Order: sequence, then structure tokens, then C-alpha cells
Amino acid sequence: MSAEKPVQELNGGRGLGPDVSGPALVSAHGFGVRYDLSPETGIISNKDHDLYGQSVAGRILVFTRPKGGVAASWSLAELKRRGMAPLGIVFQRASPIFAQGALFAGLTLLHRLDDDPCAVIKTGDRLSLYPRSGRIEIYR
Repeated sequence: MSAEKPVQELNGGRGLGPDVSGPALVSAHGFGVRYDLSPETGIISNKDHDLYGQSVAGRILVFTRPKGGVAASWSLAELKRRGMAPLGIVFQRASPIFAQGALFAGLTLLHRLDDDPCAVIKTGDRLSLYPRSGRIEIYR
């Protein structure tokens, strides 16, 4: 998606959704739409979360793991409907319920990459996600 060369690529992942590019927002914590995010603002509202106060809108979220259950599906879809959704989500390992939620909301999701995305990607990096080929390109 970019004419410049990526500084690094992560491969081997499994994903769904369209190819997307955007800025990364990286956390050392897990992520739950209902537990960590204000549905009214799209901002991380859990004061114990390392991204407290950050907006998820228009960013590619990189988290260790998902938190929560079936409410993630409609919560992600509602965020998208209101224009506050992330462009995509990258987990070390996603749960089936969170993958279903991303699919329902029309969001891109990648996980199970050969390298730990939370250790490689930094907040502010520009990412291109290619879920069908299981690849992330990282630009600094």
C-alpha cells in the first residue's frame, strides 16, 4: 500500500477483513471493548489500562489478548456505525468470539504471527495489514 520500503515485516498470521493501513496504537495489556473502552467516545476509559485516555478511532490496535465475550460483536459494530472504530486489530492470539466480532463489524483482524507484534510494533508506527496473506508491513 506504500511506495516506500517497510522497516520490518511480520508474517505467518491468520486474519480476516480488508487490507488496511494506518497508525499503530500498541498496548502491553489486553483489550476488551466493553471493559476498557467508552462506547460513547471511543476512548480507552479504564484508568488501569496503559492506554487510558487514548482514542481507538482510525488506528490499528495492537494488543496482547482480547478480553470479554459476545458483547464485543455488537460493540465493535456500533463503534464502526458511529465512526469511532479502529481500522484494524492485531492480537498475539485472538479469541474466536473476538474474531466473530471483528467480522460482524467489518474490521480487519490479524493474529498468530511468527513474531510477537507487541514486542516489534511501536505506537505511532504506520502499519499495512494484509490479512489474506497473514502479513504486516511496518513503517517508521
